[in-house]
Amino acid sequence: MNNKINIFTLVSAIILFAACQSNPKSSDSNNQQHVSVENQQKTDIIFSIAKNYFVKNTVNILDNPKIETSEKFNDIFGMATTMGNEGKPTEIDFTKQYVIAVILPETDLQTTVEPVSLQKNEAGEIILTYKSMVGQKQSFTTRPNFAIIVDKTENGRITLNEIK
Repeated sequence: MNNKINIFTLVSAIILFAACQSNPKSSDSNNQQHVSVENQQKTDIIFSIAKNYFVKNTVNILDNPKIETSEKFNDIFGMATTMGNEGKPTEIDFTKQYVIAVILPETDLQTTVEPVSLQKNEAGEIILTYKSMVGQKQSFTTRPNFAIIVDKTENGRITLNEIK
C-alpha cells in the first residue's frame, strides 16, 4: 500500500510540475491579439454601384482595384448604354469620387459577383467585402465584375475580401 501511495504521489507531482511549466502568457497573448483583431472597430462607408459598364476585352487583371481617374477607368470599362432612363451608365465625378472594381477571370459558368459591405478599420484600411456565386455551365463566357463609386474623403489602402 505504501508503494501505491508513493507512485500516486510521484505521478501527481509530475503532473503538477508539468502544469506549472506550461506558458500561459504566450497562449493568453496570442488570444488577446486574435481578439483585438476580431474586435477592431469598423466604420461603414457609403457607396453606390456603377451601372451599365462592361469590362473591355483588353483587360486581363487589375493591378489595383482603386481607380482614381477617368482615363484609367475608360481603359478598363466601356459604356453599356441601353434604352430608357435606367439605361444610361452611372455618372462618376472623378474630382470628388473614385471607383473600386472587382473583375473575376473569364468563365463559362454562370457567375454573379456583388458587393456586401465597404468598411474602414481603425488602421485606416478600406475593406471591400464581396460575394461570388457560381452556377451552371453556359454556352458562352463572361467576365463577372462590379464597380462601386466612393467619395474621395474616404481614403485608404484597399483590401478585397471575397466570401463564397
